[in-house]
Amino acid sequence: MPSLAVVRESNAKFSPPTTPVAIFLGGTSGIGQGTAQTFARHVKGNAHIILVGRNRAAAEAIIATFPKAPNSKYEFVYCDASLIRNIPETTSALLARLPKVNYLVLSSGALPSLWDAIRGIEHRTEEDIDRLRAVLFYCRTKFVLDLLPLLQKARDAGEDARVLNVGAAGHGGPINFNDMGMRQTSGVLKKRGIAVTYLDSVMEVSVHAPSSGSRPNTIMQIFASRVPGAMFSHIYPGLVDTPLLPWLVRILGKPFATSIDDCGEYMLYALLNGGAGAPRQGEHGDDLGQVGYYGGDEVRERVWAHTTEVIEKALAAGSAKSGVNV
Repeated sequence: MPSLAVVRESNAKFSPPTTPVAIFLGGTSGIGQGTAQTFARHVKGNAHIILVGRNRAAAEAIIATFPKAPNSKYEFVYCDASLIRNIPETTSALLARLPKVNYLVLSSGALPSLWDAIRGIEHRTEEDIDRLRAVLFYCRTKFVLDLLPLLQKARDAGEDARVLNVGAAGHGGPINFNDMGMRQTSGVLKKRGIAVTYLDSVMEVSVHAPSSGSRPNTIMQIFASRVPGAMFSHIYPGLVDTPLLPWLVRILGKPFATSIDDCGEYMLYALLNGGAGAPRQGEHGDDLGQVGYYGGDEVRERVWAHTTEVIEKALAAGSAKSGVNV
């Protein structure tokens, strides 16, 4: 487990030979903000950084803190990443104009109020998906799927292609194959554990292609053409003092919580130093191995089939609503 001093020293050596393209989904607040600012500082502004989220004012304020350099290019891209149907519009625009993506950090979040969490109350989106899982899992997954070609272009050029999915690696739980949508599952901690296993499994698809017996569909075929040599990491950041936390948790947890700035250092360290494939990393960027792991071949196949089904259903419903044929 590296110390913060070691992490900072390592990050300070980061000097990519070409101008990297880095996308931060959820980069307008919290962990995403801290990671983006740390990234910009250590590359000394020599990067194309894209903050994706809903709050333009927050993004512009963050971008104003980035160092300026001749090769600097900073921008905000609007996307409401709580609805699956919104993702293709954003990703298609990025695919059309970006030459590559070297670094993709996914930290978009949505937490219920403390009282709702205690009572187990879910808030469902227009696509009839629990908002928390829609943001943390389904929409993020679609975002990665769509941008695989740009990650591949980075690899083709001999450059880094690294994805960091901020979740709760190491805190997984067993899943119920008969209730993949968790409609019959109760208990906040149980649902959290299942969602963590889902994140583990979908990141592993980048390494293990779905079997030939899996249900064929376009999304699966795209992800099956994974990016050799790339990293698709699932990381647990620990308790971080972010605006996303319920106010009571922020007050009580502040003495023990990591600041956004320090968390940004750890997240960048994990992003740059995780091994190729689908590593699971802890709050200091350390490799978790099999701690809290409930995945495996069958789990991966089941989660992947469920995920693609949910995504396709949402996209089909969205197309029908807009009058687009699918």
